[in-house]
Amino acid sequence: MRFFRSIVEAMVIACLAMSCGQVTFTETDAFPDIFPDYIGVTIPETMAAPVFQMIDGRECKVSQTVEGDVIWVSVSAWRKGEKSGTSYKPFPIYISHDPIDPYIAYRLIEPCYESWHDMGIYQRELASYKEKPIVTNRANNNGCMNCHTFASGDPEKMVFHARGQGGGTVFINAKPSGTQESVRLINLAQTGPGKQGAYTAWNPDGRHLVFSSNTTHQSFYTSSLQQIEVYDNASDIIMMDLETDEITVPIETEDELETFPAWSPDGKTLYYCSAHDPGNHPFNRSEVRYRLMSMAFEDGHFAEPQTVIDIDSLSVSFPRVCGNRILFTASSFGTFPIWHDEADIWMLDLSDGSVRPVEEINSEDTDSYHSWSSNGKWVIFSSRRIDGRYTRLFISHFEDDGTFTKPFLLPQKDPKENQLRLKSYNIPEFVKGEVPDRQDAVAKLFSK
Repeated sequence: MRFFRSIVEAMVIACLAMSCGQVTFTETDAFPDIFPDYIGVTIPETMAAPVFQMIDGRECKVSQTVEGDVIWVSVSAWRKGEKSGTSYKPFPIYISHDPIDPYIAYRLIEPCYESWHDMGIYQRELASYKEKPIVTNRANNNGCMNCHTFASGDPEKMVFHARGQGGGTVFINAKPSGTQESVRLINLAQTGPGKQGAYTAWNPDGRHLVFSSNTTHQSFYTSSLQQIEVYDNASDIIMMDLETDEITVPIETEDELETFPAWSPDGKTLYYCSAHDPGNHPFNRSEVRYRLMSMAFEDGHFAEPQTVIDIDSLSVSFPRVCGNRILFTASSFGTFPIWHDEADIWMLDLSDGSVRPVEEINSEDTDSYHSWSSNGKWVIFSSRRIDGRYTRLFISHFEDDGTFTKPFLLPQKDPKENQLRLKSYNIPEFVKGEVPDRQDAVAKLFSK
């Protein structure tokens, strides 16, 4: 009950901009038009309060009643200086007692192709509105940094890529048997098979890291609604043994493109995406469709690849596995769905082979990168549904019947920040605890 009161008190503080005085209210059977839309959402009991405002800018006051695990929120709104207003139909906010990981990590970057000199990897405590940098690109001379990943959500063990002059892959406490703090920079292209790392998947055994090695390019179009297409001229899967630093290439083909690795929870199966390379990608981009593949893994070795999903009309990206279900992003073609308005999140049930678009969380705009919470009860994903420009983070609860609840926008202390912050949120990942500040340790790697 104390938690319920804290939620509503925060909503009242944000929404009640002035006393309503002698305002007379007329009741309506409609819900209020609020931003963000928290009407009928399910939130974890440890989540920071979902603060909202009236879409049309009117003043408002909030009251509440609690019935079991439901908060019924009543909103009355009026225009400043007017003596009449509207009282709206109470709306529910449902409380789930399923735990959620206490932190998320994400990259903040401008949502365009030419401006990436001010970016960083940040963390957010979900029980509050506190955001802290883990490492920004001031540490690597304003180069690009991306593709961060953690070992099964462990905040102490992290890998990310730092691009630009002197760049490479940053490994933080990546030795599975090591006990001392270790921060290393390795240019994977200068070791083993001479391939650079990009998208990363950390085996639950803590020892094996799989990367895709991508040669990425961009094309710009003037006669298309989609102005930018990002594509790979080449991509392969490579694996690093963190005990020995040995790098191997389990798949290397001339006419296939392999990317987006993801491990099963038991570490015995690697999933990835593969497409036939048609060549001349700027002109043949619509022919590039990725299918979902898998390889069994045992004692450091892979079995032969197997096709999991191959749908003629879809291109598969970002597989993420939880139990016997795989979420993936589907677009009409290509490997970079963030520039595809039609991109949606789909789900494969491995128990019966059924596959479907997750309509309950998708929107009319881009819905893309996603990750499961460690217990598989929550999903966080990026979406451009608010304005079509910036990717923001949404969270949804996974129900026992295999469906998802209405997604809600990551709460901010001031709801205006959702519109005024001119940054995109990329690669949201759940983390099991607060990540230590890595700025100084990473900066030392690039000062040598």
